Amino acid sequence: MKSTAQSIKLFLSCLTFLFVLIPNKLFAVDVLDLSWTLTEGGYRLELDSASPHKGVKLEITSNIATQYEVTASIIKPLENKDNPEKLISDNFVLRGLIGTNKFGNLRVPTNDSPLRTNDILYVSNTAGSPDSFTLVYGIINKEEIAPGNYFGRLGFTLRPVGSARQTVTKILDVYITIAQGESEKAKIEIAPLNSLRTISLNSQKENLQSADVSIKINGAFNDLFNIKQIVTAPLESNEGSQLDYSALNFIVKEVNKGQSLDQRTPLLAQAQAIYTSKPNGEYDNDFIITYRLSDIAKTKAGKYRSRIQYLLDETGKIPLLLETLDLEVELERIFDFILTPQDNLPGISFANLKPKEPPRKNEVIIEVLSNINKQYQISQNVHSDLTNKEGSVIAAKYFTLKTESIDTKGTLKFPVPQEVKKGDTILFISDSAGAPDKFKLIYELTCPLDIIAGDYSTRIIYSLLEI
Repeated sequence: MKSTAQSIKLFLSCLTFLFVLIPNKLFAVDVLDLSWTLTEGGYRLELDSASPHKGVKLEITSNIATQYEVTASIIKPLENKDNPEKLISDNFVLRGLIGTNKFGNLRVPTNDSPLRTNDILYVSNTAGSPDSFTLVYGIINKEEIAPGNYFGRLGFTLRPVGSARQTVTKILDVYITIAQGESEKAKIEIAPLNSLRTISLNSQKENLQSADVSIKINGAFNDLFNIKQIVTAPLESNEGSQLDYSALNFIVKEVNKGQSLDQRTPLLAQAQAIYTSKPNGEYDNDFIITYRLSDIAKTKAGKYRSRIQYLLDETGKIPLLLETLDLEVELERIFDFILTPQDNLPGISFANLKPKEPPRKNEVIIEVLSNINKQYQISQNVHSDLTNKEGSVIAAKYFTLKTESIDTKGTLKFPVPQEVKKGDTILFISDSAGAPDKFKLIYELTCPLDIIAGDYSTRIIYSLLEI
């Protein structure tokens, strides 16, 4: 009786489990939604003289496998709170950050462009994969805008392509403050093109090999002026390592009226004049500074940070701070070597050997690339004795190896010829700092008198190992 009751209880438990599990499969909900967040936090987009640019991240959630697009519209123009007839239009701009999306096509220009209603911001891939991307909104030429508080409203719409499914629209409120008597800073706008406030460089990522900073000038200048840049502190990693200033260079482009550093110029510790107007104050309205990594071969891997300040230096006036941008350089880990065998053959080979002929040599150059600042070694593994196709073998005593310096900093283990042995052998140990290095291997074969004529070869595997 007890057994029967237990069986009934178990059966009912199974039924309950099945009842809960099956409806979840039958009634799965399709999702197509859009949301936004401000990269600096908050519930509305607020811009002013201190923060003229801010980021908005849009995120699309979808499981319907349908292509979609995201558009932006101006639901309420930016009106002056006290005088609705005064509007902000072309001075309210937008740009997209390349690389913030993963799958689709971000169609927003990378330079500041005035907003237009129903602009297409993004089109997904054909699979309609979930994605996200970041936009940067800003105000430019603030001296052209009447002082006051401006309020407006933007709409972001998610629309399936070629589908009758409903669209999704989310609203973002915008609040802009233009102070009375904007300072000289308002005449010059400085901003990176591929980020919000950071000049980012990466040694391995193709889209971060260089970084552009836009400088826009608008205002009345009657005398010569300079725009200068200064790195506020050495580029330093979290571990305390420092990056030489010369590891970065820059060039100023698209200058026609004034004078600029229009050739690759190393970054310096002191202030550098990057742009100079004409003597009468005439200037270029818009130009670009491009920063790029230069000599980083001997620099330790890591993420290095500092800041660059931009100053306006006018005749007879105290230099004015225009903008401060973060500078971030990431050097990816490199630990590899380049093997250059003689005649680019895949192994050690001696062709058409004959008795009594002079000794033969075969050379290999090894160059180690490393920025991990750890000691390492190079070793070889010899697969077999020198052998021909018929299986004839040359005794090991006739086959020697010598290591030769090519401005080598580490320790060579075979400064004089020694017999090549099968199996693993350490050839070289780096200096204690694990610096990049280069050396030569010289293999020499002395033909024995009883050699059977023919082609002889072996295969050698070289290894790079951290110590």
